[in-house]
Amino acid sequence: MRCLVISPTPSHPGNAGNRQRIQALLRRLKGFGHEVHLCFVMREAVEEQDLAAMRSAWDSLTTLPYDRRQERRSKGSHYGIDDWFPAPVEEAIRAIAEARSYDMVLVEYVFLSKALELFPAGTLKVIDTHDVFANRDRRLRDIGLEPAFFWTSPEEEGRGLDRADIVLAIQDEERRELEERTRALVLTLGHVPEVLAPPPRPEAATGPAVIGYLGSANPINQSALKALFGALDMPALSASGARLLVGGGASRAAADAPPPVEAVGEVARLSAFYAGIDLAVNPHQGGTGLKIKTVEALAHGRPILGTADAFLGLEPEAPFHAAPNATALAPQLLRYAREPAFRAEVAGASRALYARYVATVERQAAILRDAATLRGLLRRPRALLVTDLPFWQESLGNHVRITEMLRVGRQVMDFDVFVLRSLSPAERAAAQRVAGGRSRVFSFKDYPAGVTPMPCWIETQGVMQPYERTQFARAFFGALEAHLAKHSYAMGIIEYIRLSYLRHVRGFPPASVLDTHDVMSLRALNFAHFGHEHHIRIEVQDELRILDGFNLLLAIQAAEHRFLSSSLPGKSLYLPHSQPAVPRIDTARPARRVVFVGGDSPMNRDGLRWFLEQVWPCFEGREATLHVAGGVCETVRDLAPRTAQLVLHGQVPDLTAFLSAADIGINPVFYGGGLKIKTVEYLCRGIPSVLTEEAVFGIEGGAGTAFLLARSRLDYVAALDRLLRDAPLRERLSLAAHAFGRQQFGRAVSRRALQAMADFARGAVRQAPQAAA
Repeated sequence: MRCLVISPTPSHPGNAGNRQRIQALLRRLKGFGHEVHLCFVMREAVEEQDLAAMRSAWDSLTTLPYDRRQERRSKGSHYGIDDWFPAPVEEAIRAIAEARSYDMVLVEYVFLSKALELFPAGTLKVIDTHDVFANRDRRLRDIGLEPAFFWTSPEEEGRGLDRADIVLAIQDEERRELEERTRALVLTLGHVPEVLAPPPRPEAATGPAVIGYLGSANPINQSALKALFGALDMPALSASGARLLVGGGASRAAADAPPPVEAVGEVARLSAFYAGIDLAVNPHQGGTGLKIKTVEALAHGRPILGTADAFLGLEPEAPFHAAPNATALAPQLLRYAREPAFRAEVAGASRALYARYVATVERQAAILRDAATLRGLLRRPRALLVTDLPFWQESLGNHVRITEMLRVGRQVMDFDVFVLRSLSPAERAAAQRVAGGRSRVFSFKDYPAGVTPMPCWIETQGVMQPYERTQFARAFFGALEAHLAKHSYAMGIIEYIRLSYLRHVRGFPPASVLDTHDVMSLRALNFAHFGHEHHIRIEVQDELRILDGFNLLLAIQAAEHRFLSSSLPGKSLYLPHSQPAVPRIDTARPARRVVFVGGDSPMNRDGLRWFLEQVWPCFEGREATLHVAGGVCETVRDLAPRTAQLVLHGQVPDLTAFLSAADIGINPVFYGGGLKIKTVEYLCRGIPSVLTEEAVFGIEGGAGTAFLLARSRLDYVAALDRLLRDAPLRERLSLAAHAFGRQQFGRAVSRRALQAMADFARGAVRQAPQAAA
C-alpha cells in the first residue's frame, strides 16, 4: 500500500511517548512492505537533524507550517473538533490529496480528522487516536490538574471519529469508550518499543534495591510522584539500603525529596537508565491512554510495580500490578526492597505480563499487512440480540451479563438489539451506548403493523414445543417477524428459554443461539428442594428438546457447560460472565464495612434473612456495619428496626463506588443455580468474602485461598469473625481473590468465546445458501 500519515507530532526524536508510538507504527507499516509518506504538521518544533532522521526513515517527508496562535476554543468550555485544523493546513493537505492517490491515509490524533474528508472515496481512512479527548479536562481536574493540550466533548469527538473507516485505540478501555460514540470500526493496536533489554544488575536478586522512575515533566507525572513520596516510609526504605532514582523532566518533583530519592535529571539514553535499576515504579493516577513508561520499562527487561491506572491496556493478573493508589503501592516498594522472594515473584509476573502483551500486539498489528485485510475487517457479521430485559440499567446480574456480552462482543461482530418493551428516548440512547455506535436498537413497538390480534400462522402449526406455547406472545412474534422481513443477520441470539419460541419466526438468522443464563429445569429442581416453586416450570427432557432446536447454547458456568455438552454434544459454548479490570480494594484500612448486593429474588431474600437472623446477631456491638444494596432491601425492611448495625441502601446509583468501599463481602444464598454474579464482582475487586457453596456454584477452585467457604451457621460466624479480626488474612485473601477473579473472569476469557461465536456466524452465512438449495 501507498500510505500517507498526517501528524502534528514528529516521529523523531523518540523522546516522548507519543513520538515513540508514531515511530513504531510507521516502522510496522514499512516492515510490511508499504510505502510510508509522512506529512508533518509542524505544531512542535524540531531540530534539523530530526528532520533529516525522518527523511531517512520514511519514503518522503512533507512539512507544513503551523501557527499555534490560530488555535481557538470555539465551543467555550471545550474545543470544537476542528479548532486545531486551520485553513492554511486544510489547503495544503487538499493539494497533497489532489497531487497523488493513496491506498490509506492515517491521521494521528482526532483533531486532524478533517483531513480525511479531503481524500476520495475508496481510500482507506484511519485515525490513530493516542488518547480519549472527550471530557479530558474533567478527568484532569478530578485529580487536581488544570487541562492542557486538547480536550473536547463526546459529541465533537464522535463527529471526528465518524470521518474514518477504522479508528485505532491504544488500549482496550479506550476502545470500549470510543466504540460508544462512533460508527467507525474501533480496533485496539497497542505499542511495543523496539529496544534491546540490558541484562539485570548482578546485585538485582539480593543486593540493595535500585528503584527507578523515568518520565517527562508533565503535571500528571509530577502529581503522581508527589503522592508516592507522601505515602512512602522514607526512613524505612533508606534503612533497607534501597535507592529511588527519578529521571527525565519528572526530576523536578524529586528535587526536594528526602533520601533515598535521587533526582538524576534528563537522561540521554533510556537503555543506560534502565541498565542501572532493578525495578521500575509507576504511580500514575488518572488520565487515559496507554502508559508508555510502563511498557518501556517492561521492554527493557525491568520488573515493575504500579497502580491500576499505570497498567491500563495491559490486562495484568498480579495484584501488585493493580494497586488502587499510591498509598497501597508504597508498602509494595518497601517489601520489594526487603524480600528477595518477592523480587523474584514480581520479576516473574512482569516477564509473563510483557510476553502476553507482546503476543497480543503482534496479533493486533497483523491487520496492517495489506489493504484486503483491512477492508475485510469492515465486513463483519451482524448479530441480532433479542431480549425483554432493560439491560442498560445494569442493576441486576442478568442485566450485567447482557451488557458484558455486548461490550466485549462488539470487538468481533456488530450487534443490533431488538427489545420486547417500549423504549423512551433516554432508554434507547442508554441501550445504544451499551451496544456501541455501529449498532441499532429497535423496540417491538417500532413495528405496529406486525402486531395483529388475529391468530398468527405459527399458532396453527405443530412447530412449537408445549412449554413454548405457554410463553407465546403474538405481539412480540409478529413484530420480530416484521423486523426480519426488512433486516437480515448472520446470527440471532435469544436471551432466556422463555423467549425460545421466537426462533420460529420466518427469516430468523441462520445461526440461532440461546443464551441460557441457567439450565432452568435444574434450577427449578434446586428451588423445589428448598420448598420453593420457580417461576419457570419445565422438565429436563422438555427443556433439552427446545435447546436442541438451537445451533449454539451459551453456558454461563462450567458445571452447566458440562451438563449441556454431555446432553447435546457439540452445541454448548462456555461463555463465562466477565468483568473489566478494576483496582483491588484497599485492605490497609480497618474492617468496618461488610456488604451484600442482591436483587429482589427468592434466593437473595431467604439467604439474607437467614444471615440477619442467624449470623449477624453474633456481631452486635462489634465495630462493623452491614451495608446492603439492591432490590432485596425492600423485602427485609421489617427486620431493620430490630437489627443492629444494618444499613439498607436500596438501589445505589454507583455500584462500583459501593463495592470499592467494602472491606468484607458476604453471599449467604443457599439455593438458586446459575452463576452468582455478585460473587464474581467480589472476587474481581479483591474483596475478602465469606461464601456458601451455592454462592460459588460453577466456580471451580479458590476455596480457602481466594475466599472463605461456609457450609453451616457455625462456619459462617467463625469465618466472618476471622476476617473482622485478622488483617493479614484479609490481605492474603484479597490478593488471591483479585488474581483468581482476573484469571477466571477477565474479559480475555469471554473474548475468546465471542470470537468463536463470530467465526460460527461467518460459517453459517456461507452455508445458508447451500442449505436453502
